[in-house]
Amino acid sequence: MEEEEFSYNCNFSIEDIHLLHHCVLKRIENWEGSPARHPTEQEHLWYLRDSLYRMVLEYKFENM
Repeated sequence: MEEEEFSYNCNFSIEDIHLLHHCVLKRIENWEGSPARHPTEQEHLWYLRDSLYRMVLEYKFENM
């Protein structure tokens, strides 16, 4: 049985994006590491951190 990949679209305010970015940063700081957590989780956290920060920068560029 093949695993399906799901993609979701959500509508967040810039305040939500800032908060999510902060939460991801704190999670990276407190990440337990392997073997407690799978190593790919840390890579995914870095991806989320960078993606959220791109949204913050885009907002600043367009609105400030």
